[in-house]
Amino acid sequence: MKNIYNKLMQIAVCVFLVATASSCDNDIQDIGGAQQNYNTAYGLILANTNLTTFAKAIQLAGLESSLNTPDDFTYFVPNNTALDAYLVANGYVNDLGYPDINLVPVDDLKQLVLSHVVKGVKKRVAKLEGIEADYLTTGDYATMANAVNPDLYLLSINVTNNVLKVNGSDKAAPGLDYYGTNGFVNVLDNVIVLTPPAPAISSLSQVLASAGDVITITGQNFVKVKTVKFGSTEATFTAVSNTEIKATVPADFDSYALIVVETEFGVSAPSGIGLKYLLYEDSLKGTGGGWGGAVTWQSTEKVSRGTYSIKKVIGSWEGITMKSEKLLNVADYQFVKMSIFPTESTKIFININSSDLYNSDKGTTVTLVPGQWNNISIPISNLHPELIPGGKFDEILIQEFSNITITPASTIYLDDIGFL
Repeated sequence: MKNIYNKLMQIAVCVFLVATASSCDNDIQDIGGAQQNYNTAYGLILANTNLTTFAKAIQLAGLESSLNTPDDFTYFVPNNTALDAYLVANGYVNDLGYPDINLVPVDDLKQLVLSHVVKGVKKRVAKLEGIEADYLTTGDYATMANAVNPDLYLLSINVTNNVLKVNGSDKAAPGLDYYGTNGFVNVLDNVIVLTPPAPAISSLSQVLASAGDVITITGQNFVKVKTVKFGSTEATFTAVSNTEIKATVPADFDSYALIVVETEFGVSAPSGIGLKYLLYEDSLKGTGGGWGGAVTWQSTEKVSRGTYSIKKVIGSWEGITMKSEKLLNVADYQFVKMSIFPTESTKIFININSSDLYNSDKGTTVTLVPGQWNNISIPISNLHPELIPGGKFDEILIQEFSNITITPASTIYLDDIGFL
């Protein structure tokens, strides 16, 4: 009887241990405050009837073996409505006018799918108090598409107050991301496009240039640059990065050109370099005069650019005039530009009104910083173009105008004078 009792006890203990082990094996793990589905992240996509178009895209692109693995994944999957809208917008419709994922070229499908997948991490959105988990945070993430094509943009993610924004898609996070054994599936209302937009020029390293100069073009989206043009002339260039290009000013550059950058993804808006009419560049295109101290029209003492500048020894109210070799139309220009180096602090008066050159009511004044080149840009509108008869002019006046005593032999140097 005792032996039978012992046998029953052993059986009961074994049953208890087996039941306990089974319970542990089937226990649903808590991740980020929600029960984990015992399915892979890939399996969740296949099981979701709202994601069937994306699942079909995976199959058509031949990516099942790459995504149906035990590796960790975070998916950002456009729902069927978003993908259908994308297909229609890009012309992938069948004879009946319905969106058809089968019409998308395989290479494009691969990039589309991989642009929505981050491999190696499994991250959810909403941070829950007291729960330890991997969370998505605001920043740029490399997708599987970036691994194939490093020129593509990174995935831009913003998480604020538990709301996820992925390249412009907004969704409330809690309850809308699905968790599998190896990752999360975030459902989006748009299709992610990582293709770089058209390039944009923000600045040039120099305002004026000469043929052969190497200038730096700064901007954005300099990806797969095809050409850099000065007007209609292609320049030799090196794309240093996505935001910087080094370009050599072409040999046929005169004094002004519109620069455009062309990539495989578009063409930038033009950015002007130089002056439309350069009155002085190492030499005067016309005649000049002045009163007071001496004028040296080709001085090598201080030069902003090139070989020569104008040296003017200047005292109180003394000045210089320059007359163009051709008549200029004020409507063709927006700015008067020049570089001036004064040896001491002073103010100058500038006028282009040829019929009334010495009338201080028809020009403007500029205060100069001593001991350095002052790059001046004066709007033509500040020079009262409405008072110029016929809108035509051919002369510019620069006069000392500080109303203080200037040191004898005070000097100003002038360079790169012209109109833009």
